[in-house]
Amino acid sequence: MKKHLYAMAAVAATGAFAAGPALAQSNITIYGSLDAGVAWIDNLNGSSTSRLDQGTMQPDRFGFRGTEDLGNGLKAVFQLEGGFGTDTGNMVSANRLFNRLSIVGLSGSFGTVTLGNMPDIVFDYAGKLSNGFQLTNFYLFHPGNLDTLANTYQFNNSVRYTSPTVNGLAFSAMVGAGEQPERSSRNRNTSAGATYTNGALRMALAYSRQNDRAAGYSGAFLSSLNLGNAATVFDRLTTWAGGAGYTVGDWRLNALYTQSTVDLPSTSFRQRNLDLGAAWRYGARSTVNLGYTRSQVSGSLDDAKYDQASASHVVALSKRTEFYVQAAYQKAGGSASFAFQNYAGASGDDSQVVTTIGVHHLF
Repeated sequence: MKKHLYAMAAVAATGAFAAGPALAQSNITIYGSLDAGVAWIDNLNGSSTSRLDQGTMQPDRFGFRGTEDLGNGLKAVFQLEGGFGTDTGNMVSANRLFNRLSIVGLSGSFGTVTLGNMPDIVFDYAGKLSNGFQLTNFYLFHPGNLDTLANTYQFNNSVRYTSPTVNGLAFSAMVGAGEQPERSSRNRNTSAGATYTNGALRMALAYSRQNDRAAGYSGAFLSSLNLGNAATVFDRLTTWAGGAGYTVGDWRLNALYTQSTVDLPSTSFRQRNLDLGAAWRYGARSTVNLGYTRSQVSGSLDDAKYDQASASHVVALSKRTEFYVQAAYQKAGGSASFAFQNYAGASGDDSQVVTTIGVHHLF
């Protein structure tokens, strides 16, 4: 990532800030990530396939963030972030330039208050301890992404408060207004959580509830469990998540548990996920990632189980560019007829292998 401190003439031309000494106290950072890899899936709807995947190691995105020092410890903050696909150049969300993040707020000794479009706290706190994040492989997020760890469901029209960090402990709470006058709870989203850091140890606990959320990608996964059209909109989606990470020597360890309860007009069910991961850095530039995940769907359905094992090797070619080789294997059991790794799509039987070779670059 690269920080650009805009010159007085350039800022004055935009009218963004007042001229004079305030310019030395304001800054804007431009950043982004591009990632593309050749993927091979051994079984996708009964056939093997090869394709160019985007954002496997990190999501493709570009963004702007900045602060302005307002004096007396008070700062104005903002961030804009949009997702796109390196493979096609298309926006991830049609007609939404900054689909991932668009916030403005104030920060000071009281903490930080932000307003706008942003991910929930389950993603922000607990999601960063998941295998998908820690082991840098999008396929390792859980089937259907019901717990939103893959950051594909942001809260619109939201307000978030984050406390200062005291002795390593901080907490956050947020609400996304449904803005429906006939029923205030319709489309309303809430989330809260806490995080604790002490040297090599990091822990997080988070909660999220989404009302009347469209199933989206999750619907394709739930259709494989014979829920069909009943899963197009959720009455409620409630998630609890807790996890920890620890670094010892050349090893980084992570563990995460999430539980998502889905309430539909005619049924309800629960998905539980357990992640265990380890990353070993050897030499100056190489890292080996190993992970295991158990996902289970139960409730009014018969139990559907998914066991996933993963491995990857990452070589840092520079501070900003990495070459990677990844592999993930999933085995479905119980009432699950098909393996269904995140983003890959449904297998034609109870197992699925996905391998990817690619390049990731930060700017």
